Amino acid sequence: MDLKKQIKEIPLKNLKNFNKLKLDAFCSELRTIRAEQDLLNFVNKKNEIIILGEGSNVVLDAPSYRPFITPVFINQIKGKRIENVFGKDVHIRCNAGENWHEFVLWTLRKKIQGLECLAGIPGSVGAAPIQNIGAYGSEVSEAIHSLRVYDIKKGVINSIKKEDCEFDYRTSYFKKKSKNSSSNYIIVSIDFKLSKEWNNPNIPQYESVKKFLPETPDIFAVAEQVMKVRNSKLPDLKDYPNVGSFFLNPIISKRHAADLKKKYPLIRLVPTADGMKISAAWLIEQCNFKGKRYGNLGMFAKHALVLVNYDKANASEIFYLATVIQKQVMKKFDISLTIEPIIISSAEKPV
Repeated sequence: MDLKKQIKEIPLKNLKNFNKLKLDAFCSELRTIRAEQDLLNFVNKKNEIIILGEGSNVVLDAPSYRPFITPVFINQIKGKRIENVFGKDVHIRCNAGENWHEFVLWTLRKKIQGLECLAGIPGSVGAAPIQNIGAYGSEVSEAIHSLRVYDIKKGVINSIKKEDCEFDYRTSYFKKKSKNSSSNYIIVSIDFKLSKEWNNPNIPQYESVKKFLPETPDIFAVAEQVMKVRNSKLPDLKDYPNVGSFFLNPIISKRHAADLKKKYPLIRLVPTADGMKISAAWLIEQCNFKGKRYGNLGMFAKHALVLVNYDKANASEIFYLATVIQKQVMKKFDISLTIEPIIISSAEKPV
């Protein structure tokens, strides 16, 4: 039987409500994982699957004529608790299906230090280590002790130490090894090592936050200011579907950075182990994309790094605009921009 005819006979599920860009993307099989036992019942030793949390950092490319045939699973395993306290250290286990921001607020209410700079980041707890989410000088990997993961091929839950997660700037072992968001592991829960020293917070390394903090800030003051800055720059997801930063901040050579500094004295450069990190938002703004709308989508007026779905955009439109931006930045600055969200496509050769 013809494949297209077979697909038409299968009732498709729309994943629009499972991705923050609100893209129409279709699949033939959709299940929700609500407990660890569901992993054994539904996922056990399947060859290939797609795992989604809240879809806060993915671009789904699966129109109705080319849906995902690979089974799609939504990870909604909930629950969080303090495991133990040793001196000033607080060990917390949080399941992957919890909302990240709500989890951060929970730690604040319990006067637990360590995640205050990461308040307001959308998405699930399980997605946080995959991208190694970060903001204002902090990264989630700094607070992680270990992860519990479900090994799909073996059908067991194992613990993976932080050292084996290969955390780096906005990436990890799980992102590097994933193909179309499919890998051998499903993150079940994360064990965090945080602190009782709520009056000794992580201080954001950005003046937009730092300059408004009191002389002796606590975790509440830091989180509150971080939220104010985020809300002033970033669009409301209810009004403007988006996945936050669409491109990674590129790292360039020191020589390249020095040349740019001569031409653009006000450019902000951050030293790293591999060179100098430059703001992707600044590069995009210099190419006049900030605030520009192109049909159904565009770059947000208050933040050039945020690609917004204004009206029923599709993945092809997103890929086209992303390519146009990449080419312009390369032409003007000789710098390559990398797309940050994970592209999950049903195409044989995804973008």
